[in-house]
Amino acid sequence: MGLRISGGLMAIHFDIVRDGRHFSARADDGEAFAIASKVRFGGERFGLSNDRGFFGSEEARKVLYVAKDFEAVHPFWCDFIEPTAICEGQSFISLNTFDRARFTFGFGQFAAHVPDGDFIRWFRDMLQRPEVEDYFPNLEVQAGRIVKVEEARVIPMEDAGSTEPLQLFLNPTLDDVEDAEVIAAAKLIHWTGHHPDVRLLQVQHMINTARRLVKEADRRLGLDGRGADLCCIVMDVRHQGRARFDELQAALGARKPFEALLEVGGDGEPQRVQNLKAALETRRAKLKTRTWSRAAGDFV
Repeated sequence: MGLRISGGLMAIHFDIVRDGRHFSARADDGEAFAIASKVRFGGERFGLSNDRGFFGSEEARKVLYVAKDFEAVHPFWCDFIEPTAICEGQSFISLNTFDRARFTFGFGQFAAHVPDGDFIRWFRDMLQRPEVEDYFPNLEVQAGRIVKVEEARVIPMEDAGSTEPLQLFLNPTLDDVEDAEVIAAAKLIHWTGHHPDVRLLQVQHMINTARRLVKEADRRLGLDGRGADLCCIVMDVRHQGRARFDELQAALGARKPFEALLEVGGDGEPQRVQNLKAALETRRAKLKTRTWSRAAGDFV
């Protein structure tokens, strides 16, 4: 893999280490660190996943999102996003590259296929951090959009209608696991693991996403005055996209809205619903202490 010299500094060089279907990497000839395993999805799709087994049970748990670690910086909101984080793998370095999103990353599983979505907004901020020259020296943000710079050429990587160029940069195909895909994953995992401020940035973006989803749901469902425990379920449903607003509206109107909301989308995503129930068992009491205020745009 080629290196670009910027400002007299050399980008970190990553070498791929393969062991059957397992992938690791070395940064500048250092000790190998685990990336993910090759998985098959939907018959003919292949990609990387570190949710379980060889990787998920060890490496990912070293950098878990835990609300109490961020309560001094993001009071209450750090608690609000924790149940969804648990459902999404909880690790700051969670990775999946095998489905239609093509590349998802982080404890909120930010997805690269959505224009102006959570991954894009987060990655724009990542590319403006001082460590970017170590990891993605040929990517920049210009006029608010991610671009690739090749000598005198500036190549757009995303716009309001598509993120396809960036998706292909991170994951060239779903036919197999390519070197570019492993290297992109290695860079994000190494960057996140070695810089605490990068993890803090991920927390901020997950909170931004949650706040945006609650405000959107309030406009559609009327959440003003509703408890944060109910809003948390609504946010989780919308974040995963497992149900429509009319289904949420019906659940909110039920005699027991908390229980009804927990069943929304359960037919298609039974494990996700079960995980959310388990996460809320010990967290609901704290969430119930706040209600959503439309006027404040916050929980009060």
